[in-house]
Amino acid sequence: MKGKVCIVTGSTSGIGLVTAKELAKMGATTILVARDKTRGQSALTEVIEYSENENVELLMCDFSSQSSIVTFAETFKRKYNRLDVLVNNAGMMSQQRQVTDAGLELTFAVNHLGYFLTTFLLLDLLKETRDSRIVVVASDLHLRGRIDINNLMHTNDYNGFTAYSDSKLANLLFTYKLANLLDGSDTTINAVHPGVIKTKFGVEDRSSTKTFSAGRISPEEGAKPLIYLSTSPDVQGVSGKYFNRLDMEQSSALSYDKELADALWQKSMALCSLR
Repeated sequence: MKGKVCIVTGSTSGIGLVTAKELAKMGATTILVARDKTRGQSALTEVIEYSENENVELLMCDFSSQSSIVTFAETFKRKYNRLDVLVNNAGMMSQQRQVTDAGLELTFAVNHLGYFLTTFLLLDLLKETRDSRIVVVASDLHLRGRIDINNLMHTNDYNGFTAYSDSKLANLLFTYKLANLLDGSDTTINAVHPGVIKTKFGVEDRSSTKTFSAGRISPEEGAKPLIYLSTSPDVQGVSGKYFNRLDMEQSSALSYDKELADALWQKSMALCSLR
């Protein structure tokens, strides 16, 4: 991984932090992305000390804010002329319906539109970098997802678990659609369910530090498939696939619905003010 440049979003804790540490240890120039500067600085110190690699940088981004994502992407592109690996990992779940400053439902805005816009803005650099990879951290909860294109914001029927499951289905529809668009290029994109992990994850609100007691594996175990998809020669050229941990599997039938994927893509473009 020496000479390669990697971005890991949601890298201040959990599987994101472990992934960043291991990529840096392998020699990659590793970009941590954080919403909170104090937590970001702490993670930066931890990654550098663990990896003994000074080529680690912290960039700030709030993935609920599209202007923040644009600023982050522009900052990165001013500093770097290549991007080998983009790990879309930042995510959240809220039990209560919350909206962003732009009026978007928070879970959908962060978990789907955050991935969508970040990838879109960095795609030219990814395509210019040989054998680049996009890793989308999804979840097996996509199996419970049921996307209503006309009610993406869960305006009148909000349930935190449902909103999260729908956002994870959106991750897969996005992955498969972009894989088709990238067919014939050097850039691959794959989605992964990392397992049910004991990790800090925003439940009641984005500042929550509650730990899921149902978590069955450590962040170190959960990060293994992210690291595998980011670095292994075994998956070079493999694109548009869903991995459950380290095993390639079929995702839900709905996740392969091309009409739904097209509709979600067009809606996402509009919500991100993209053409």
